[in-house]
Amino acid sequence: MKEQNLTQQIIDYIQAGYTAFYLKTTELARADRLISEVANQLRFNVIEYNLAYGRVKFENKESIDDSLTSFEKIFNHLRHEDLENNLILIKDAKLGLENNPVALARLKYLLDTLNDYKGESAVILQSADVYLPNEIEPLVTLLELLLPDQNQIQAVLKQEKIANELTDRLTTTLSGLNELDIQQLLNLLKNKYGKLNAENEKAILAEIQQQKEQIIAKSGVLEMAKVNEEIEDIGGLEKLKAWLQDQSYIVKNLQAAKEFGVKAPKGTLIAGMPGCGKSLTAKAAAALFQQPLLRLDIGSLLGKYVGESETNMRKALAMAESISPCVLWVDELEKAFVGMTGNNASEVSSRLLGYFLTWLQEKSAPVFIIATANDITALPPELLRKGRFDEIFYVGFPTKKERKKIIEIHLAKAKQKASQFDLDELVAECRDYAGADIENAIFYAVKKAFIQQGKLTQELLLEAIRNTTPLRKTLKDKVGEYEKKFDELYLSPASENDDLSIPQMIKMAEDTNYLERLKVAKNEDVTEEILEKLAKDENLDVRKAVFSNPRCPAKLVNWKLQLDREDEEYDEEFEKILLSNPNISFELAMKKLCDNDDYFDLLSENISLKNNNFQNTLLDLDDEDFDILLAISPYVSENSQVRIYERNNRDVIKYLIENERLCESVQISIIQNSDYYDLISDMVDNVDLSEKAQNILVEETKLDDYEDIFNSIIENKKLYKSSATMIVSNPDILEYITFETIKLIASSEELIKENINLQLELINLDDIGLMQDLAENPNLCNESALMIVNKVKEQFEKGYDEDWDNVLVNLSNNTILVENNKSLQIEIVKFEESAAISQLIENIQLCKEAADIILNSPYDCDKEMLAEYIYDPQIQLRLSKLKNNKINRRLSENKNLHDSVIFQLLKTNDSEIIAKLKLNGNLSEKMKRKLVKC
Repeated sequence: MKEQNLTQQIIDYIQAGYTAFYLKTTELARADRLISEVANQLRFNVIEYNLAYGRVKFENKESIDDSLTSFEKIFNHLRHEDLENNLILIKDAKLGLENNPVALARLKYLLDTLNDYKGESAVILQSADVYLPNEIEPLVTLLELLLPDQNQIQAVLKQEKIANELTDRLTTTLSGLNELDIQQLLNLLKNKYGKLNAENEKAILAEIQQQKEQIIAKSGVLEMAKVNEEIEDIGGLEKLKAWLQDQSYIVKNLQAAKEFGVKAPKGTLIAGMPGCGKSLTAKAAAALFQQPLLRLDIGSLLGKYVGESETNMRKALAMAESISPCVLWVDELEKAFVGMTGNNASEVSSRLLGYFLTWLQEKSAPVFIIATANDITALPPELLRKGRFDEIFYVGFPTKKERKKIIEIHLAKAKQKASQFDLDELVAECRDYAGADIENAIFYAVKKAFIQQGKLTQELLLEAIRNTTPLRKTLKDKVGEYEKKFDELYLSPASENDDLSIPQMIKMAEDTNYLERLKVAKNEDVTEEILEKLAKDENLDVRKAVFSNPRCPAKLVNWKLQLDREDEEYDEEFEKILLSNPNISFELAMKKLCDNDDYFDLLSENISLKNNNFQNTLLDLDDEDFDILLAISPYVSENSQVRIYERNNRDVIKYLIENERLCESVQISIIQNSDYYDLISDMVDNVDLSEKAQNILVEETKLDDYEDIFNSIIENKKLYKSSATMIVSNPDILEYITFETIKLIASSEELIKENINLQLELINLDDIGLMQDLAENPNLCNESALMIVNKVKEQFEKGYDEDWDNVLVNLSNNTILVENNKSLQIEIVKFEESAAISQLIENIQLCKEAADIILNSPYDCDKEMLAEYIYDPQIQLRLSKLKNNKINRRLSENKNLHDSVIFQLLKTNDSEIIAKLKLNGNLSEKMKRKLVKC
């Protein structure tokens, strides 16, 4: 209520016979101003008492009687006072009355006495909090001095002479603060920044935001949440994000939306699994709306005293409205409606729910609510019906696509490149994980990599994921209950899911149509519980799909695998399926392997071999067949490879060098071991050698045996820059490498890029073909290009050579290299009569220095070319003054002619030049009009 309205209301009440008021406010100066205005209009005196100094003069707070500092004494003193035409102001009401039965009794007596002074006297109790015991509640009228509205804030800003361009922004930003806070804050800003104007607007607004955070924190019922998240930080939840984008558009254009007939958005309830993005969404929404985020923890509102919870709720919601526009994040909404306050739980919950629902329905301030709840089963039905919120979403476990996005986001936050990892493998491994589970696993792996002083690897990430117990397992029963409830309530899914949801799969697993059950059995996101049920399905295809599914739990796979042939459920056809399942027991797999050699290939590709303990167990058997099994496995570890190599079994090593995962240490060992020279060629064909291994191969091998090896490495584009430089600089190696192979190095953009040593080595080979290839390479550096020019100059001193001139032509056509490269342009145009000059003029805008050289040369053909393409007006003008018809005609075809040059050309009165100018569509309107008259 506005201050002037409250003044009139109190006057009306007193004149109508009301004698007692309770004024709730923390702003004593505003309260004094209000009471002074009431007293002046009623022509009353004001008698003020407070607990600090007893009776004081209202006007200047000078003490009159400091013995009256307790309410018992104050009310006893008032018995003997003449109360007529007096307004009695008693401050600190709650402090003086709480736990003070004598004071309360004497106040009640005073209020009864005031009935004889209706319209002639009144008492006003002031306090920051309301305290109205039942004994006096019927006798007292509650009033609240609300926080300053926008008009009042603007009046303060005007009084402080704030720049007009800041007024609107400051009015919105300062809303929610009382008058004293605003005044103090403005004084602070003036002392800090001097004049408050648009130049320091950003700093001013940040300072106000910081102060508001303190004030809100002191309230004890709300928290100003810091927002560093953006909508892009949410992995998945596409439907929810799209909905928020729409609401953001309305919020940012609210006035226009209302005029169009659109209601202001109320907000949304987001229910679902813990750790799946509800809190993150609230923060990202505030950033999207560009509004402050207030966090309301319902659990913190619940007080131990009767009525305290409701008071806290009213206080929190009122503060949110006063600070609006804002986003109000009501966290863990279900806490308000469960038994947390003893015997009064149901009564308190009912009152809180009633007040909250009424506020949701009737609020007019632009407060966008994002309520989050984990346990939707605890929420009353009244909250879930349409109309309370604009939309109700449920957030489930992330889908495959969402898990990939979440992994990418958190790897980026950990300053890692997602492209360096096998994301599909990580995504498959963290099935059933909440977003928070994935985040914790990634940052655990990053921390471990840092402690080990190494880099983050796929193995560390997989280890961290496997050591994390997913939420679906820790809350197994509760998760099932939540998912069932989501399905029953038909809540809107926050995610775009092209696949089946868990509730859908539970229903389909019961379907009489086996094809529906088969879909579930094949689904890679199916739960273990559903698979256990379908493992005994009457349909063979369904059972096969169950045991083929990587989700099939180990106990189910092992049970099936160890069935005796006599058992009625035994099926030989299932053995190969079971051996391919990653969850198989290693001991059982070894038993089957010993019985049947045909299972080798199956087991080598089984991801259970990722387990280092399994690999070590196999190697400890010291059996050649098991060593081969590991050697061909795509999951063989570096440690296992080293152990296999150290056994020096040539037959096993032949298998090992065909494994594309061959580690660097074994690559180097094979290269340095003369017994395995004959295997190097096969290893190079199958494996991408590491840079270190390549360099050792270049340095240490006996080259007369390996003329094909280097050609193979280069042709397959597996060559490193350092190795390429070593090859080109070693004349012994060059004897065994074909010229075409060296040309591949010269034309490779990747090898040449930022590799000056390699470029210079290639140039020093003095081969015309290599020069031509290098001249075309866009990654050639300027130093190398100038060196090539010097090589051409040396050749031209012996006599013109068309092949060497083609090197210059290639340089001139390499626009990336010659553009804005003055030194190179100048050196090229010095070659008189070279075909490269015309190519250079046509491809780029020559620098002024290079154009000057052409202008001063005796060759008109280059000047004619320059006349058609040059942009510089001074060069154009100099060309036009040469009085050469051929040059002028080419100049008239220039698409970038300047007006001064056109005037010069018109002086020639050459009909062909004028005709060409008329066809030039890029001339100014002024020149076009001039030409019409010609």
